[in-house]
Amino acid sequence: MFEKIQGHQTITNHLSKEINTNEVSHAYLFSGMDGIGKKKTAREFAKALLCRDETNKGCGHCTVCTQIEHENYPDVKIIGPKPGEASIKISQVRAMISELSIKPYSGNWRINIIDGAERMTPEAQNSLLKSLEEPLSYNIFILITSHAQTILPTIRSRCQSYHFQPLNFPDIEKIISEEGEFDQKAVTEALMASGGSPGMALYLLNNSEIQKERTHYLREVYSLLKGDEIKVFTLAEALSKDKTISQEMLEFFIHWFYEVDLLLAGHPLPNSGQPNPAHQAYHQLLGNEKNQAIIKTLFEMMATIQYNVNLRLQWEKCFIKIMKIQKG
Repeated sequence: MFEKIQGHQTITNHLSKEINTNEVSHAYLFSGMDGIGKKKTAREFAKALLCRDETNKGCGHCTVCTQIEHENYPDVKIIGPKPGEASIKISQVRAMISELSIKPYSGNWRINIIDGAERMTPEAQNSLLKSLEEPLSYNIFILITSHAQTILPTIRSRCQSYHFQPLNFPDIEKIISEEGEFDQKAVTEALMASGGSPGMALYLLNNSEIQKERTHYLREVYSLLKGDEIKVFTLAEALSKDKTISQEMLEFFIHWFYEVDLLLAGHPLPNSGQPNPAHQAYHQLLGNEKNQAIIKTLFEMMATIQYNVNLRLQWEKCFIKIMKIQKG
């Protein structure tokens, strides 16, 4: 059970105990940075609950486990933002809710996974709330999120929460080695830039231009913080061209300023990583209160772009507010 999961033994031990003692909760919140193993754990949890092998729960080989792995088992429903869209719409949540009264196809559970739960619109979250308040005995919800703060408190309070911590480098290297062969120098650079996320490390290894792009945007935002007002408009224009890239860069900015926040508070970076020159430059430029205000502004931006909004205008507003924060 959970043999495929690297680096989250405390969480998997708790989940195993719940299964073995028949004390499974009706709702879970899996939080932590992107690419860290939350969805994989949710799938393995579903396998362990529904597997037909009584002696080796979550065997990975039976028909049920195979179908869950390929996301086509009828008792495991997974929803997330549709291709090309930034948010999970109320219609998607309502469609999931409409099936909750259907008894499980086989086994004792119907498992409903919401991947990217922070991207549910407020209307979608409110639509989900009643089903969490009055759950049917055979329904289990697993909400997967990289930003738990954007989930309604009333939803969070009805879920058993598990926060996935960044993985150490040996665990990430083991996962990378299972995906293929990569140049060792590139692996080292990807590890340092991953923030403890194996998914991010693999993403960077398979997309070498991404790191250059991120470095470019960090320089641009640094210039903005130094008072270059033109960057408000050039950054907003560049980031508004593609909604998916816009979302990815926003998540990267949040993670970046979180790392700066750790340094400002005197804490080490995840995995005891060494601050790079960009970390040091931001650390010298920002104070703790200003940095936290910037993080709050970026989270507000995250909530705003769940809607069909003018991305360029929203980025301009966001960067203007960040400039004002820095100016004090």
